[in-house]
Amino acid sequence: MRILLAALALSLSLSACGDDDDPISSGGATEKPEASSTTASETEASPVVPTEVEVCELATEADVEAAYGAEVPPGELVSGGHNVNGIQWASENCNWFTEVGLEVSLELSTAEDFEDGELLCPELNSFDVPATPVDGLDAEAYWVNDKIDPNEGTLRFCTDTHMVTIELQSPDGSRDPATMQAQSVALAEVVLGNLG
Repeated sequence: MRILLAALALSLSLSACGDDDDPISSGGATEKPEASSTTASETEASPVVPTEVEVCELATEADVEAAYGAEVPPGELVSGGHNVNGIQWASENCNWFTEVGLEVSLELSTAEDFEDGELLCPELNSFDVPATPVDGLDAEAYWVNDKIDPNEGTLRFCTDTHMVTIELQSPDGSRDPATMQAQSVALAEVVLGNLG
């Protein structure tokens, strides 16, 4: 009698194990689409958060050389602080300097770099000379030449997540303002592509 009961218990135990495996397997398959659809809806509702990016990884020295036609050393990473017309923000900068005097500074800022935590795109100007809009970039972009020194210029473009400023100095006078702008736009295209 004990042997019969033991055999019956073993049979019920094995049967129960088989029943448990099936729902787990099919339940997992049923839950996956629900989980992914929930994630998709959450992503649509979430604000855009910028990906962490190193400013000197947005353009290599080869990219700078291709844009400006001059050999440069690897970029130097520094931090910057700005206060323009009452708007304060910080930036991470990558600077390239050449022996012939070409200086290129790539400045990157996100919302958290601004005093109020909101990404702004401050207008460019040089004294009373306003910046002009720049076409051809997949972002709001502006260029201004320095009013006092025509060998200096600044390009700024803004996306939903980043503000990028390219400052250029060409003290040897080898670049006119139109050339400086075109070369800076070429570098900006590379930076935009690497921002993703």
